[in-house]
Amino acid sequence: MVRMFLLVCVTILGPSLLMLLVFYRTIPARMESQAKGNVNFYISQVTASVANTMELAQDIAYNAMIDDSLCASMQDLDMYLALQGRDDLLRVVGGVAAYQSTWKRGAVNSVYLFRRDGAFTFYSPRGSYEQEQRRMQSIYEAANEQSSAETLFSIENTPENTAYFLLDYKNIDTLEPLGKLIMEIDVDTLLNAGDLTELYPNTCLALSDGEGKLLYGEGEDLQELLEQTEDNSSYLQGTAPGWQGRFYHVSQRVDDEELRVDIFIPLPSMYDLVWEGSWIFSALCIAIVLLTVLAAAVAYHRVLGDPLQKMEGMLHRMAESDYAARMPDSGYRELADLETTFNQMADNLEASWKDAYQKGIRLQESESRLLAAQINPHFIFNVLETINMRCVDAGLKNISRMVTDLACLLRGNIGVGSSQKITFEQELGYVHYYLDLQRERFGEKLSYSVEYEDEDLLRYLVPRLTIQPLVENAIVHGLEPRRGLGSVAVRLWEETQNICVRIEDDGVGFDPENLDLAREVESAGQHNHIALTNVLRRLHLLYGDRADLQIRSKPGQGTTVLLTLPLDQTKG
Repeated sequence: MVRMFLLVCVTILGPSLLMLLVFYRTIPARMESQAKGNVNFYISQVTASVANTMELAQDIAYNAMIDDSLCASMQDLDMYLALQGRDDLLRVVGGVAAYQSTWKRGAVNSVYLFRRDGAFTFYSPRGSYEQEQRRMQSIYEAANEQSSAETLFSIENTPENTAYFLLDYKNIDTLEPLGKLIMEIDVDTLLNAGDLTELYPNTCLALSDGEGKLLYGEGEDLQELLEQTEDNSSYLQGTAPGWQGRFYHVSQRVDDEELRVDIFIPLPSMYDLVWEGSWIFSALCIAIVLLTVLAAAVAYHRVLGDPLQKMEGMLHRMAESDYAARMPDSGYRELADLETTFNQMADNLEASWKDAYQKGIRLQESESRLLAAQINPHFIFNVLETINMRCVDAGLKNISRMVTDLACLLRGNIGVGSSQKITFEQELGYVHYYLDLQRERFGEKLSYSVEYEDEDLLRYLVPRLTIQPLVENAIVHGLEPRRGLGSVAVRLWEETQNICVRIEDDGVGFDPENLDLAREVESAGQHNHIALTNVLRRLHLLYGDRADLQIRSKPGQGTTVLLTLPLDQTKG
C-alpha cells in the first residue's frame, strides 16, 4: 500500500509541478499584452461613440435653432401643440440623424422641445408614453434655471443609466429665449460594455463629467476604485484583499468634451481568459488525467480486485434468489458505502419476499373460509324458492320480490360457482338487491340512487362484494342511528386509467381520527359479511398500491367513502 501510494503521488505531482513551472514562466507576459490590447481597443471605440453622440446632440440642437418653420411653431402655441410642431421637430431630427450612425444604435432615447410656458413637442424613435412625458416635464422644471450645457449632465430621481443634454432655444434673429431643448441619452447603450464584461467578468466601468461627477457606473468595486484614480497608477486595489482584488486601470478623455471614461479590469478574469486559451495547460491537464487513470488501474488491480470479486459473487447469489447473501466488510473505506447499500437492499428484498409470502398465506386462508361458508348452500336456496312459490300462489307479490332479492343477495355473498372477481354490473346488482330490501324495511324514509358515467364501465371487473359492504356500512352506521333515516348515493366514473366509486350518505357522520380499524374487524359479523377493513385488505392483496380507500366524514354532516380501483379485465 505504501509503495502504491508513493507511485500515485509521483505520477500526479511530477507533471503538476512541471505544469506550474511552465505556467509562471510564460503566462503573465501574454496575459498583460492581450488584456491591454483588448481594453485599449474597447476604450477607443467607446470614446469615439461618446464623441459621435455628443456631436449628434449638438447638431440637432443647432439645426433646430436655425429652422425657420420650427421657430415659427415655437412662437404659435396652437401650431406648436398641433402636429405641425411635431412634424417640424421630426424633420430636423431626421435630417441630422440621416448621416449619423449613433442614432441607429439607439443611444438617443428622445428629443423634447419645451416652450417657456411648459408646453412641449417631442420626437421619440421608440414611442413616447405618458410616464416618459411626465419624467421629461420634471427634468425641464429641474433644469429651467440652468443655461445651455456643452456636455452631458445627470439629474436625481431619473432612471438609471440615462444622462441629458440641454440647450437654450432662442430666436436666431432676436436672441429672445423661446424655450429649452432636452435630449435623453441611454448611456448603457452608448458605452455598450456587454462584450467587454463578457470577456472579462466583474469589470468596472465609469463615465464622469469634467467635475468628476459620475454619470454612469457599473461594477461592485467602482466607488473604491474611483477614489484611487488620482494616483495615476495602472494597478489599483479593490475591496477584496490580495491578488483577487487587483484591477488594471485605463482612463481616457473624450475629444473636445468634458467627459472621461474609466475602465477597471480585474486581474483574476484576465488570468482565467489566458488560462483557458493556453494549449500548454490543456496538454498538461490531459497528461495528468492519463497518468491518474493509469495509477487508478494499477491500484484497482493490486488492491481492490479481491473485494470486488467477492462482491460479484454476492450479486450472483442475489440474482439466483438467495436473499440471505450479504457482503462482508472488506476493510476499505472506499467500499464501505457500497457494502452497506447492498446489504440494506438485500434486507429490503428479504423483507418484501416474506411479506408477499405472508400475504399469500392469508389469501389462501380467506379462500378456505369462503369455501367453508359454501357447504350445502343448495338447501338454503331451495327453501327460499319454496317460500317464493308459496307467496306467488298467495298473491303476495311484495314478499315474493323480497324473497327473490334476498336469494340473489345470499347467492352473491356465498359465491356459489362464481369466480373471485365479477363485473361492476353484477356488483351493482347486489347493491340494488340490498337497497331494495332496506327500502321495504324503512319505506319512504330511505332514498337511494345508483349512477355510472358510462355503460362501458360495467364490463370491467371488481372483487366480489366490494361495493355492497360499503353501502351496508353507510345505512347501518350512518342512517340507522337517525330516526328520520336519509339517503345513500352510489356513483361510478373513470379517471386516469382508474375507476372511482363514491358512496355518500347524509347520516350522523363521525370523526375519522377516532376510527378504530381493529374494532371494525372484531365487529364485522354484526352487520355485514365482509367488514370495511377486510374490503381494504382484499383490495391490497389483489392490486397492491394501485387500490385505495379514503373516508371523509364530519359529525352530523354525513360520510363519503371514495374507492379507487385500476381498470381490470383479468378474470380471478
